[in-house]
Amino acid sequence: MKRLSILPIFLVLFALVFAANTRTFAQDEVMTNDEVISLVKAGLSKQIIINKIRTSKSNFDLSTDSLIKLKTAGVDDDIVTVMLEVKSGKTVSTTATTTTESKGTGDPNDPMSPHDFGIYMFEERDGAKKMTQLTANVSAQNRTGGGVTAAVTPFGLGKVKTKANLPGTTASIQVQSSRPVFYFYLDTKSGGLNTSSGIPSNPSEFALVKFHIRSDNREITIAKANAWGAKGGLSDESVMPVTVENMGNGIFKVTPQKDLKNGEYGFYLLNSGNSNASAAIGAKFFDFGVKLVP
Repeated sequence: MKRLSILPIFLVLFALVFAANTRTFAQDEVMTNDEVISLVKAGLSKQIIINKIRTSKSNFDLSTDSLIKLKTAGVDDDIVTVMLEVKSGKTVSTTATTTTESKGTGDPNDPMSPHDFGIYMFEERDGAKKMTQLTANVSAQNRTGGGVTAAVTPFGLGKVKTKANLPGTTASIQVQSSRPVFYFYLDTKSGGLNTSSGIPSNPSEFALVKFHIRSDNREITIAKANAWGAKGGLSDESVMPVTVENMGNGIFKVTPQKDLKNGEYGFYLLNSGNSNASAAIGAKFFDFGVKLVP
C-alpha cells in the first residue's frame, strides 16, 4: 500500500518539473520578424500572434525596409504596432484623427511614424534619414498663349492655351536625385468622402507635373481651345507617371516611374482652385526642383 501511494506523488513532481522546463524554454525563445511572418502565413489569428509577441522575448528589426517587408508579407498593422511597442517600450497609437491635422509622434524622419497630413520628401544619405515636408504653392494668376499662332492657322485649328503660373523660377526645395521618394499622409478614414476634413484621401487626387520655366515664373498648361472646341486638363507631355504603394494607416509611398531630368516639378492637387477652375486660379502645387549633380 505504501509503494502505491508513492506513484501519485511522483506524477505530480514530474508534472511540475515538465512545466518548469516548458516555461524556461518559452522564456529562452526569441521572436523575430521571420517568426511573425511564419505565424501569419500559418493562418494563426491576429490576437494569438499578438499574445505570443507580448509573452516572448523578441529581437525585431523595424527599419523602413523591414516594415515594408512585413507589410508585403501580409502582417496586420495591429501586429506591427505591438512589435513597435515591444521594441520601443512605449505605447504606439494607430487611431486616426478626424481633425484637419494628425498628431505627429515618434521619429519625424521615419516614414512609418505618424506625421501631420501632407506630402514629405524622403532622403537617406550615409545611413541618415531625412523627411522634408513640401509646402503648398498657390497659383494666383494665369496666362494665355498661342493667340497669334491660332489667328494665322487656317480653318480655326490653331490652339490658344490657358496656363497656371507659380511665382519664381525655382522651388525652395531642390533634390539631387532623378528618382526622389515621397510619402503622402492622407485622410483615408473617410474613404474619399472627405467633405468634413478637406484632406485628400488618395494620391490619385494629385498629378505630378513638370513646369515650363519662364523668365520670372513657372507655368503649366491646364486648358486648350480653338474655333472648334475646348479641352480642359493637363497636357499629357507635362504629366509624370508615378508608382504608388499603400503602406497602411493613410501612408502612401510615391515614386516617379521614370528618371526625372533637371527641372521644376510639383504635385498638383487636381480638385483645388474650384473658385475659378477653368483658369486654375487658386490651384495648389506642392513644388520641388530636381538639380542633378554632374
